Amino acid sequence: MITIWNTIIYNPIYNALIFIAQHVAMQDVGLAVVILTIIIRLALFPLSKKSIVGQYKMRALEPKLQAIKDKGLSKEAEAAATFALYKEENINPFSGCLYLIIQLPILFALYYSFSHGISQPAHLYHFLNTDNLKNTFLGVINITKPFFPLALLAGITQAIQAFLAPKPSMPARAGDNNMQNQFAQTLSLQTRYVLPILIIIIATRLSSAVSLYWSVANIFSILQELYLRRTVRNKIANKSFIDAKAITVNL
Repeated sequence: MITIWNTIIYNPIYNALIFIAQHVAMQDVGLAVVILTIIIRLALFPLSKKSIVGQYKMRALEPKLQAIKDKGLSKEAEAAATFALYKEENINPFSGCLYLIIQLPILFALYYSFSHGISQPAHLYHFLNTDNLKNTFLGVINITKPFFPLALLAGITQAIQAFLAPKPSMPARAGDNNMQNQFAQTLSLQTRYVLPILIIIIATRLSSAVSLYWSVANIFSILQELYLRRTVRNKIANKSFIDAKAITVNL
């Protein structure tokens, strides 16, 4: 398991960081973290876009989902109709989970890199070296140690990202306020208010390289959310509104 982790995840990320620091970031490892984060997020953009668009579609599908509930089907039939609707609309309700799962190993790899020191010959590719690398960001911040302003920035950008993300819908009727809806509302509140605070607390105990990665990744997500709002959200909402009117007439 350790061999798989090193070969597939840790070594490529660690060596990419060293390569960028040497050849692109002028030996500034902190700047290399920023560049590597942007490269990673650009590589994951198709998956993250699919996840965000899926959330917009889920939100826009509420009238259709409510129409299925109003039919009074059994739980099994309602679940089958719901997943059939997801398939018809090309929605994977679990795509967001996949996107989060992929990001975790990257975060762990960066943490491992700095907790064990930037110079690790056992993991370094033969054509790279760590000579003359500076464990700083812009020559000022020591990224091997905690730095509260960066930890605070990570929490604030996480909060902004959470507030921009699509919110779970409120139940259309009082009787629909079941455990699933309550869980969705609770999770949304915790993501907006509790998670940013937890990130600040955790980040103040880790190397500031992790805070830097968190902050850049969150800023990228914020810009991505604003871009997708302008380009796809309104189109999805308008299409679903028209389709929902047709369903209502048919029912």
